Amino acid sequence: MEASNAALALFHAGRLEETEVAARDLLVRFPDMPDGWEYLGLVHEKRGENREAAECYRRVLEIVRRTPEDYEPAFEQQFVNLIAKLDPLRAA
Repeated sequence: MEASNAALALFHAGRLEETEVAARDLLVRFPDMPDGWEYLGLVHEKRGENREAAECYRRVLEIVRRTPEDYEPAFEQQFVNLIAKLDPLRAA
């Protein structure tokens, strides 16, 4: 998806504020896709806001777990691992 790729490109370019805006736009436009939450989590993680990042990744898991047939198990596991690292007291 073009909007998702653009948001990720902004992140890789280090443009966090623009990435955040793009991620929030994805959340509005595509609420059933995990991309917006994932990219918002990346922004929070890069800023050192670990609890906020973990919360975003929990939202990714909610979406993935609603339709597990749409995702590889490794995709889900990567977010479980990130949450455990970023917010170990409240791991998924």
